[in-house]
Amino acid sequence: MTNPVETYKEFTFEAAHELPPYSGLHGHSFKVRIALTGEPDPKFGWSANLYEVERKIEEIHKTLDHGYLNQVEGLSVPSLENIAAWIWQKLRGDLPALSEVVVSRGPDGQAEGCVYRG
Repeated sequence: MTNPVETYKEFTFEAAHELPPYSGLHGHSFKVRIALTGEPDPKFGWSANLYEVERKIEEIHKTLDHGYLNQVEGLSVPSLENIAAWIWQKLRGDLPALSEVVVSRGPDGQAEGCVYRG
């Protein structure tokens, strides 16, 4: 038995949201990391083919990028935690090796975020 491998893909998106009563309308640069864990492919060594993962992520990116998150179906309260859970739900059926979704905002060294593991 081989050790499992974690493969990941990151993407960014720009979006606005509000979280009343804590914040009014404002925007962020968000960073998302999708991790997939499993037995390594015998030829390539990966736990998931990133070309296939990228196609699944494309639709999520189109939905979120340069949008108003509060109006996205299922994200009426778009906290970091709810965004991560929403992305998990969108990907889980198509990516059985999905092990983690990380969503963060803010510059490196000052970022804040959430890790969702279903």
